[in-house]
Amino acid sequence: MRLVLALAAALLALPAVAQQTSGSIVIESVLEGRKTITPDWAAINAVPLGEKGNPVRVHMPPGQHAYLSRLVCSNGAPPTFRRVGNFGVGVYGTVIDGYDVDCAGTKRLVYMDMYHPDYIERRPVPGFTIRAP
Repeated sequence: MRLVLALAAALLALPAVAQQTSGSIVIESVLEGRKTITPDWAAINAVPLGEKGNPVRVHMPPGQHAYLSRLVCSNGAPPTFRRVGNFGVGVYGTVIDGYDVDCAGTKRLVYMDMYHPDYIERRPVPGFTIRAP
């Protein structure tokens, strides 16, 4: 049964999507509205996705929940998650949030930056696969 669940999760997972390595992006700052920035991609990409130095980019709380709801645990089940709080200003110059993500008792803190309008992250954080949006 576990093998079947693992195979189903693998079939639902997207192929690896390349991370951004250059260029500008638009963020939506609470105080300044939408603005274009050029992040330090080398520093960001040196850190695994979902860590404080490379938070998952989403748009607002619905984007956070949508991303976390698409993750798949190694056993094929969806994780449970809850917001822990905010963790100050992140690498994109906006406030980041932390979520406890739980796969059958194995917890991981995933950092997210919700100030990325029109952006949908298609890569999973390490230890998970992800379903298509």
